[in-house]
Amino acid sequence: MTGASYLPLVQQLASFEPRAYVFGGIAEDALLDGRITRPHGDVDVLVARAALDQHRHQLGAIGFSDFEVYFESPPGMPLVLGSAFDGLSVDLGVFDEQEPGIASFVLPVAEGSVRITLPDDTLRHPVSYVNEVPIRTVSPRALYHLREAFIFTGVFGPPREKDREAQARLRRELLATVPDGELTPRLVPIA
Repeated sequence: MTGASYLPLVQQLASFEPRAYVFGGIAEDALLDGRITRPHGDVDVLVARAALDQHRHQLGAIGFSDFEVYFESPPGMPLVLGSAFDGLSVDLGVFDEQEPGIASFVLPVAEGSVRITLPDDTLRHPVSYVNEVPIRTVSPRALYHLREAFIFTGVFGPPREKDREAQARLRRELLATVPDGELTPRLVPIA
């Protein structure tokens, strides 16, 4: 689908309460370019585990009713769920709040598991606009941290060239003044 095909859905997501946050390619387009620059296969949405049922109900009301669990971490705890409707796909990434307002999640690594805690500003980025359509995204630092965590753990496969290019653009264009230490995800081993 063209990226613009997702704009009506992104607009609806921006109005969800509790809040849902776009991340991934569509968020990068919005934050880096202020427009959708390429086709997208899905919209990635970060939601709180505590609000997962509410979000599934809200998405079900607009056609995304059958969600499949794509990935669990730890086993029995959905981390990524997906649904498709009318040629569009939604992937929900689920976060936990070990601390109020701070998003975290668990990923497997060779030695067991690690808890990744996203930056404090993850859920506080102002609403952006693409073609006058509101889009609620995670912060640029959170976008960077998410991909770094996925690259470090390798849980979703090796990084693609477009992943490395997106990281470089985020660093250069939106995070140039952020110290390197603040761009490293907080990873804590889980015993």
